[in-house]
Amino acid sequence: MKIDFVILDEIESTNSEALRRAKFVDKPTFILAKKQTNGRGRSARLWVDPVGNFSGTILIKLDDDLQKLALRSFVAAISVYDAIDEEIGSGHQLSLKWPNDILLNEKKICGILLETKKIDNAIALAIGIGINLMSVPRLEKLSQFTTEPGSIFNESGIEIDPVEFCKSIANHYLFRESQFQEMGFSKIREIWMKRAANVGKEIVARTPSIEYRGVFDSIDEKGQLVLTNNMEQTKIAAAEIFFSNG
Repeated sequence: MKIDFVILDEIESTNSEALRRAKFVDKPTFILAKKQTNGRGRSARLWVDPVGNFSGTILIKLDDDLQKLALRSFVAAISVYDAIDEEIGSGHQLSLKWPNDILLNEKKICGILLETKKIDNAIALAIGIGINLMSVPRLEKLSQFTTEPGSIFNESGIEIDPVEFCKSIANHYLFRESQFQEMGFSKIREIWMKRAANVGKEIVARTPSIEYRGVFDSIDEKGQLVLTNNMEQTKIAAAEIFFSNG
């Protein structure tokens, strides 16, 4: 499998552009915007994107069910983790935060958003990836964050070129996607858990209607968060996660 690349100077949203193009492309495609003016995060939040950061979307067409498609957020998170780790090397605390964030020295540097669209007999999956390569969102924009944001440059002093980094992420994604298809989610889950932040520690998971507190035990075969409290396990499909320092 190979990936085509589309590099754009400026666009409102790489996910929207990917889904717009989905009907006309046959191969997996990585769309990168040097500037994104109206990106989206989870729960329809605005994704703040200063110039110099990374805004891209991997577009693939699949015939999987929606539950299996949703597991690609873990595939993508591991792939981006691989690419970042390759750039910054050891000496930094790089970790994954459920469901789809990447932390560097306990600060959020990356978010991932999956969106889908039915195209004939297949589903077009847009995997949106936003990474703070150079800078951090302005303070007045931080109320939406559950974890303090950071940037790769601020935390490591390393400058990363978005176009070259796009190619690196693509290569890692192809490898992890192959693992997922050949070995199933169990392999991806195993890798994700080894890199997860705050396993075995008490965390808070908030949904619009309820707040859960418990020890972060694991994720299950569906990618759900598993919390343990008083010897009882709770499985959570979607929530905002707060750590003790968040």
